[in-house]
Amino acid sequence: MRKILRKMLYLLFKKNSRNLPSSNELLGYIPQNPKILIIRQHNQLGDMLLSCSLFRAIKEKLPKAALYVLASPENYHAIVSNKYIDKVVVFDKKKFWNPFQLVKFLKVIRKEKFDLTIVPVTVSLSFTSFLIARLSGSKFTIGPEKLDEKENEFSFLFDYKIPVVDNKYSQRHISDKILDIVRPFGFDTADLSEHIFISEYDKKFAVDFFRNVKKLKIGLHIGAGKIPNRWSVKKFAEVINYLYHKYDPFIYLTIGNWDEELLKEILPLVIKQPEVLRNLPIPRIAAIIESSDLFISNDTGIMHVAGATRTPLIALFGPTNPEIWAPPGNNKFYIKKGDDINLIEVNDVINLVDKILQNLIQDRIQ
Repeated sequence: MRKILRKMLYLLFKKNSRNLPSSNELLGYIPQNPKILIIRQHNQLGDMLLSCSLFRAIKEKLPKAALYVLASPENYHAIVSNKYIDKVVVFDKKKFWNPFQLVKFLKVIRKEKFDLTIVPVTVSLSFTSFLIARLSGSKFTIGPEKLDEKENEFSFLFDYKIPVVDNKYSQRHISDKILDIVRPFGFDTADLSEHIFISEYDKKFAVDFFRNVKKLKIGLHIGAGKIPNRWSVKKFAEVINYLYHKYDPFIYLTIGNWDEELLKEILPLVIKQPEVLRNLPIPRIAAIIESSDLFISNDTGIMHVAGATRTPLIALFGPTNPEIWAPPGNNKFYIKKGDDINLIEVNDVINLVDKILQNLIQDRIQ
């Protein structure tokens, strides 16, 4: 079936040969204030936040560009106020195969008359993204020729086909790898950090939340969508109890839809109940973490939210490679001892906690 689909699309969309400018000449063929669409429609929060280097690279090269990002409903609030993005276009994949919804969606996209559409890739190839790019009506399209060892069988949908290739031993960070799709055209940046805009409204929420709190403020995220990325609830409880005994801090837990059972497990194990923040919007969580002294998290989306703040972060890793996926930054730390996250011991975490907090306390004394 896939072969038939590919053949049909090839016959329908294979562009007639035309004289395209070379990669290093392309920017001379679009305005200095172009409309650019980036298609990043999957729903993984961490992947979206690590795409900030791409948004930043485009705006550093073309500050007057109008940058549109096509995103899933789940990621809308994470990037809607991003300072590099001018507009977020919400794409609900469940509606894509409804002919009426598809026509309506394409009308919205095509009326923008994009000068350039880009489909970045990091871990997988998305046929849906490739097809949207081809149907966008953009003057030029850029997409992957291959991703690592996997050829893109739908690369004919793009004007410019760029190989995005690392070998299996590569330790290159994802926020660097995502730039490969645009580097041949002169886009690049040295700043790979994540970014979430925190509004005054969200800052006020954080101020109100911590009102009258004079202690150290420490947050933890005990959940993760992927079970192998969840550190033991019992070990988290031991860390919390250690913190209460040694520092008597204000502790809070961030809890998502999938974390309620974990919350029920941890509360009987701790000597004092932490504050619980349930299902807050991403910018509001970022505001809370930004106002904290330390945040500890499993390898999951909230880890990347913390990575976008100035607050010290301890990230706990299991099967994922932190050299590739951990949030970058001078005060962003990770612990990994093997593919089993529970090889991490409580002492591994509290030793790093002590180091961070004692440095913080010393700095405040000075």
